[in-house]
Amino acid sequence: MIRLLHLADTHLGVESYGRLDPATGLSSRLGDFLAVLDQLVDYAVAQRVDLVVFAGDAYKTRDPSPTHQREFARRIRRLCLAGIPCFLLVGNHDLPNAQSRAHTTEIFDTLGVPGVTVARQIGTHRVETASGPLQVISLPWVTRGSMLTREEARGQSLEELNTRLVHKVAGALAAEMEALDPAIPAIALFVTSMLEPT
Repeated sequence: MIRLLHLADTHLGVESYGRLDPATGLSSRLGDFLAVLDQLVDYAVAQRVDLVVFAGDAYKTRDPSPTHQREFARRIRRLCLAGIPCFLLVGNHDLPNAQSRAHTTEIFDTLGVPGVTVARQIGTHRVETASGPLQVISLPWVTRGSMLTREEARGQSLEELNTRLVHKVAGALAAEMEALDPAIPAIALFVTSMLEPT
């Protein structure tokens, strides 16, 4: 049996109604969010979960401050040091405004942080856990531009584009499921919505 801890939408950077904490120099709202995240990390370590899956939106904005990035990375590092791999799915708040720019969690891939898998595209990843391998089908936040060619989009209404996108995503997921190794446990990890807001 593989034990998972699933979390998402930490939205670090929401600081409305907060005030500066003189002890840390950080917003008291950020402190609240980090305290809850720390509780989850403590639970994962104490219960020796096999994998932490994070289903997107680590930060409030697509351009988080270095402080917010540092605080999120500290929690991921703690999990990795405890031997708990982490699977990070890219959500809509994690994506840059331009396709060529880095997303907010890409730094973990760039640095090759051991035990951290980052998924920006639909695909299947094999993750080694203390209880054996696990296949993770990932469906990060999908944009029309990432799945549809200009030719496919030409002259289409928003409803037609969304229908075409749903069919493409469904086909891609079906192909991933078909290719799974039946001898290895598998999960699917999706963000909350796969379509851009209209």
